[in-house]
Amino acid sequence: MIDNEPLHDCLTRSIKDINRGDLIHFVVNMADKTDKKAFYALLGLAAITGIITYYLFGAATPTPGIVDSIYRQDLPAAPNATDAAAAGGSAGETIDESAFANKVEVQILAGSATQGNPAYGPDPASATSDALVTWVNEDTVPHTATSGSGPQDPESGQLFDTSIVMPGATASIPAEQMGPGEHEYYCTVHPFMLGTITVT
Repeated sequence: MIDNEPLHDCLTRSIKDINRGDLIHFVVNMADKTDKKAFYALLGLAAITGIITYYLFGAATPTPGIVDSIYRQDLPAAPNATDAAAAGGSAGETIDESAFANKVEVQILAGSATQGNPAYGPDPASATSDALVTWVNEDTVPHTATSGSGPQDPESGQLFDTSIVMPGATASIPAEQMGPGEHEYYCTVHPFMLGTITVT
């Protein structure tokens, strides 16, 4: 700085003396170092976030077979095959269909798994006491025909139960086991599916 030279003039002269290429090189190098530091900082934060997320989701993921909830209620034990057969059900029973001259077929209708669609046909169905009632699953998902008005019925499945009937399969129960009268039944897989059969 020259004596009595204004500061503005001094700065202008100093900037003119700096090689413009050196200034650009200095700015670019400074940006490169800053970018690298920011990149490595973001990479480190992402790794830490990933590790924390992995362990938090692992801790929150339910373990198969273990229910840890204040709302858990133990279900009653399922009846075994001999109990169901003694109660008039068909679980585990083999039925000789050739022994029945009178057969009644009830279809589990296609699309019945969708609530609001017709479930069984014919509904109501009717059979004489010497008939064999066969449910044919025409749907694409498994169904049942279980005696009772629904899962809340305390006598659900005690009169008869086809167990699971896979798509395209059948299940038969002698009408004699059902006994005379009008019998409501439903699907345990889709409890909104209701049907009625009358045995005379």
